[in-house]
Amino acid sequence: MKINVFRTESFCTCIVKGPLEIDTDKYPELEGMNEEQVKEYISENLWEMKPTEEDSWYNSLGDELRDEDIVKEKFSDEDNGILFD
Repeated sequence: MKINVFRTESFCTCIVKGPLEIDTDKYPELEGMNEEQVKEYISENLWEMKPTEEDSWYNSLGDELRDEDIVKEKFSDEDNGILFD
């Protein structure tokens, strides 16, 4: 009997970009919100919010943040395994 054996290796990469300082006074939609509400709003509306600078060539806050420099890169959830054909 002949059996094909494969070794598998997988991992997850997490890249942190930023920081991007947001002046909440420039975003009328955030007026009256506390810090937790602001964070939740930004998380849910990142791609619809205007960029931090009015004359920016970015279309949204999300576009601007996506283009920020990488400040941390982490590999996690490393896993090894064996597969058989």
